[in-house]
Amino acid sequence: MITEIYSNLPSFRTLTFKPGMSILLAERHEASSARDTRNGTGKTSMVELIHLLVQDRKNPDDDFHKEILVGRTFGARFREAKHQFTIERRTNPGKDKDEAFLDGVSIDFKELRSRLARQWFSLTDEDSGGIYSPKFGALFAFFVRKARNGAFSSPALNSSDQSAWDSQVNLAYLLGLDWRLVQKLQLLKEEKKKADNLVGMIREGYFSNGALDLNKMQSRLDILEVEVERKRGEIASMEVVDGYRDHQQIANGIAAEIRDLNEANLRDLDLNENINLALQEVEETNLADVKTMYEQVGIFFADLVKRRFDEVTEFHRKLAENRRAQLNDEKTRALQRIKDRRTQIDRLQKALKEKVAILRSGIAIDRMTLMQSELTALEREMADLNQQIPRLRDVIEDQARLKRQIGEQVELIGRDVLEREDVRKFAVQAFADVSRYLYDEPGNLIIGRSKGVGGLEIDTDIVGKKSGGKSHMQVFCFDWMLAQAAKRHDRSPGFLIHDSHIFDGVDGRQIGLALSFAEQKSREIGIQYIVAMNSDDLDKIKTEETASGEPIFDPEPFIIDPRLTDDEAGGLFGVRF
Repeated sequence: MITEIYSNLPSFRTLTFKPGMSILLAERHEASSARDTRNGTGKTSMVELIHLLVQDRKNPDDDFHKEILVGRTFGARFREAKHQFTIERRTNPGKDKDEAFLDGVSIDFKELRSRLARQWFSLTDEDSGGIYSPKFGALFAFFVRKARNGAFSSPALNSSDQSAWDSQVNLAYLLGLDWRLVQKLQLLKEEKKKADNLVGMIREGYFSNGALDLNKMQSRLDILEVEVERKRGEIASMEVVDGYRDHQQIANGIAAEIRDLNEANLRDLDLNENINLALQEVEETNLADVKTMYEQVGIFFADLVKRRFDEVTEFHRKLAENRRAQLNDEKTRALQRIKDRRTQIDRLQKALKEKVAILRSGIAIDRMTLMQSELTALEREMADLNQQIPRLRDVIEDQARLKRQIGEQVELIGRDVLEREDVRKFAVQAFADVSRYLYDEPGNLIIGRSKGVGGLEIDTDIVGKKSGGKSHMQVFCFDWMLAQAAKRHDRSPGFLIHDSHIFDGVDGRQIGLALSFAEQKSREIGIQYIVAMNSDDLDKIKTEETASGEPIFDPEPFIIDPRLTDDEAGGLFGVRF
């Protein structure tokens, strides 16, 4: 038990605790207004101070970083059976760690925590030294919950950011279950996480529907083996041609010239066809139509028209002969041009064939470099797949094995809870007793294997637990169950400490009943219960007693001196920050 908390700060108000239950009360000063609170009296600072003495970590937001407290010594006296000891800590500015003292002798925090772990929780260095094992700090935080860490938000968590496995391992240890089963489960999960991460490192191209496709990888490897051999053979058979680009440019020029000549021939062929049509039109000209016209006109101008008809006929005949001769000349020239171009095309095609033969005999140096680069990339990918495929087949097999083992491990955890019938029933009944004392009907403590792969499920259920007050009372019931179970297995520090947050939103009757239960149970099992409270909470008890006409609990005999107040010098440190 804790007998005293003190400091060399002159204004510090030394706290002396009793066996059984001790109430640290914060009262409103006579001069305080209705708007004043007890938030600065030091109730929470008492809890922070106890953590400060046994933990090597410091909270940068706590009061002990205030200038007036830096360099001060704070301490606590403990008594266990006939053994007494003191723990002190001096907050030193400019140092990474404050100084700790055990019975006045400087001690490293690691050693101090190791001794307290063995002394209070029967936890050896061997058990606590491994990964995912019970730790002194996590065990201690269940008996001295810190509101600043969100410790009253869930019964099974000692802080709002405590991981599930940490809660399971430490609670299994305190309750007397096989915590090593939970440890092994977490180790298996860690192995599977590594396997999952390895699979996730594979390139996205080998994924199908979000999952790694080994068949797709093997198919790619099969293709690569053929492609690499083909590329190697192609490179081996190729030679670099000197002036390859010059030959290529000449060949391109020849091809362009041939194309232009062919297009010119097409134009002349079209012209030749048009000339043939024109010649046909000349041949088909009919003088009979002209004669008919003249005969009709001759009705009116007979003598004059008849004399002119012979002249017109002769003119028309000469015009047709001239047109025919002109068209035939133009046709001859077009056909000659076509013939000349075809001769030129034959010559150019021969030259182009020679250039193409040269180009086909080898490649340019930059093309050879590109092909070599492509081959290197293919060879690298093939080597990568040759290495990855066997490894990943093993990893996928490991994933399946680990998934199976994780399921089996969860089953073992559930079986352990069932087989440890005495441990389970004691905890369930202890929780039921506390909740029945407060609410006239028992609440449920649920212990067993999780529905999924979470591991050990520990949950609580009391009537109306969603209300703010009953939510905190679940923590109260759980902590008293845990205190009894831990004491039974010799894994208790011998005290349980709550600050005033435990009674936030709780009505007067339940506050009185909770204090009554704590007082009786602390005497019964021989542990110390320290609770910090506001005087308003005690007033709720009196109000409830007056309304019901029945006594509930008288807290006065358990209130320790000094009583904290909200005036300038009435707080724990005797000063305002």
